[in-house]
Formats: sequence, structure tokens, C-alpha cells
Amino acid sequence: RPTEASGFIGKRLTFIITSYSESGRNIVISRRPIIEEEERKRRETLKTELKVGMKIHGTVTAILPFGAFVDIGGVQGLLPLSELSWDRVESVGDLCSVDQEIDVVIVNLEWEKNRITLSLRSLQSDPWERAADRYTEGARRKGTVTKIQNFGAFVSLEPGIDGLIHISKLGGGNKIFHPREALKIGSIIEVTVEKVDLLNRRISLVPAE
Repeated sequence: RPTEASGFIGKRLTFIITSYSESGRNIVISRRPIIEEEERKRRETLKTELKVGMKIHGTVTAILPFGAFVDIGGVQGLLPLSELSWDRVESVGDLCSVDQEIDVVIVNLEWEKNRITLSLRSLQSDPWERAADRYTEGARRKGTVTKIQNFGAFVSLEPGIDGLIHISKLGGGNKIFHPREALKIGSIIEVTVEKVDLLNRRISLVPAE
């Protein structure tokens, strides 16, 4: 396009001749091979520099429903929706925007598959590290119903920590056929911690009496 080409006027660039004919009257040149070679060298350098667990600065280049792509020095890494925060995130756009500069942690490197996985929540404190002190059996807490399944309802106790009320614990002693008969999403309820499984990161809850 003329408007795009005008930005190169007066600049000195290196090209490769891809076609030479008519004693030099018809010459075709290209920068693509040079750019590709530069990218290959940069990629080889990054292979030796980047390590799993490394904190690195990058720029968000694209936002998709399943995550954000981040440029980390010439290669693209994926920041999945699940790695944005310990808290429940409904949309990538809630925390990221294109051209935003962010710090992330490399959690997976698979050069042969061109797959680099990044994490933002790894820079945040893990709420389960203090769960043993905050959620002892018998403790009463308030939470918000965030998800309802056939077998029970999930209650958010704090960002990153959910507990489950099994359907058998609902109904106040009366048999119900679905948790929706007793709870609705968004309701704030008081619960009692019945059991804590720190290894599997599970908390069983019952409605507080």
C-alpha cells in the first residue's frame, strides 16, 4: 500500500536478490529471507536463555477466549485463562489488553512444538499456602455460590479457594433432586468447614446451622 511504503522512503535496508534478468533491468529483491534468518538466530539464542520458572517481561499481542499471546523477546508465549489469576476469571480481557506490558513466569517450554506457556498467577501468592490456618474443620465462613452441578454447589470462600456443598447436605433434612432447589448462583451464604484436603486442594462444606 502506498501509505505503508512511504514509511520506508529514505531508509537504508538490506535485501537479497531473488531474480535477476534483462541484464539488470528486471530485478526482484526480498527482505523476507533476511528477516527469517534473524528470527531463527533470535530463537536459537532464546533457547539457551529462557528457562522454566524464569520471570520475564513481555507485551500482549493478541487476546482470545482461551488466553492471551505474549511476545517475550521475539517469540510468542501463551498465557492461558487458567494462569491469569488464582481468582475466577470469566474473560481474558478483564485482566489483559493488547499492547499491555506485563511480567510473567515461564511454566512450560516445548521448542519442538513451538509451545511456550506463561503464567501471571505464579507471581501472586498461592491462597492455599495459608488455607490450613484459615479453614480448620468446624470453622464458619461466608461465601458466594459460584457454580451449581447435579452433585452439589461450589462456594467461593476467597479468591482462589472454593468449597463444595454436596447435594446430600442441602435441603435442611428434606431430600432434594437438584441443588438449585436450595441455592442459586450469586447467593451469599454462611457455611461450616466439614473437611479439608490440602493435598488435593478440596474443602467440603455444609450449610451453617
